[in-house]
Amino acid sequence: MKRRCISLYSGGLDSILVVKMLQEQGVEVVPISFFTPFYGSLAMRDPEAVKAFHRERYGIDIFPTDFTREMIRILASPRHGFGKHLNPCVDCKIGMIKTAASLMPDYGATFVATGEVLGQRPMSQRRDTMNVIVNETGLKDILLRPLCAKLMAPTLPERQGVVDREKLGSISGRGRKDQLALARRYGIDPENIPTPAGGCLLTYEATAARVRMTFERFRPGLPSPDDVMLDVVGRKFILDPRTVLVVSRDEGETELVSTLASPGNMFLKIADVPGPLCIVRGDMTGENLANAASICLRYGRARGTTGHKAVYGPDPNALVDAVDAPVLSDEACRSFQIDSET
Repeated sequence: MKRRCISLYSGGLDSILVVKMLQEQGVEVVPISFFTPFYGSLAMRDPEAVKAFHRERYGIDIFPTDFTREMIRILASPRHGFGKHLNPCVDCKIGMIKTAASLMPDYGATFVATGEVLGQRPMSQRRDTMNVIVNETGLKDILLRPLCAKLMAPTLPERQGVVDREKLGSISGRGRKDQLALARRYGIDPENIPTPAGGCLLTYEATAARVRMTFERFRPGLPSPDDVMLDVVGRKFILDPRTVLVVSRDEGETELVSTLASPGNMFLKIADVPGPLCIVRGDMTGENLANAASICLRYGRARGTTGHKAVYGPDPNALVDAVDAPVLSDEACRSFQIDSET
């Protein structure tokens, strides 16, 4: 059995430790870092920067991998349901492990490793759920959880001596003491220890509400990756059942919105005063165009004034078409907004 595996790498401490533990035993590890608009989204915008960060800070060469389309399919009908909001944790884990397993021939890997810890998370890391994950991924004998391996049945890599079971972990529960000790052992500066990688935006009520509405708009079909990307940035407005407007809130979001050029997206901003960059997906004509311009003006520095024009087009760096931007009351603007943020 080859001494090479694929690991699921979130960038959290547990996934880092898995790589270090296996490398210490001479296993060549291929860390696959899945990203979607809901987690790992920086890798969507600048994968090379993310790769450089993990190489320089932790000495780990990661492989960013887009999981968005699969995540959309999971969100449409998760077999194991949702957590508190719209987080399908068990189905997401199963999907990622299956995808990692499908990549094994490409990398010459013989098993998959994850950073799961028995009892750490109430939904996806109970013993019964972890057994369900093993069964539904079809990796019964080649799915290794190094941090808690000694609390689980021995896997094929352990039985064949590819990894030494005695050098694996027996960590359980929600505490971090054992992980922090391992981090120091592997030379990871305590000041740079990442927080637990639980930052999925689907666990937040506001994002869940946006995504739920997006899926409702597209039923019985599915939204595209471009559609769900608009659920995690800026202020969001519904101009009609098939048309959404997103307004950037700061310079960082303006930069992010400017990267979202794709078929079906149109950009808009007020021509003569500083203000947000807006993106419209859907019907950018007639009343929708006028309302989009008015909402954009509402969030610019010329709020409440008259005589302004909006410029728009498919390229955020070449907005040439112009339209009047009439003043719209705050109440009218809020009538289009899908969340309570002003």
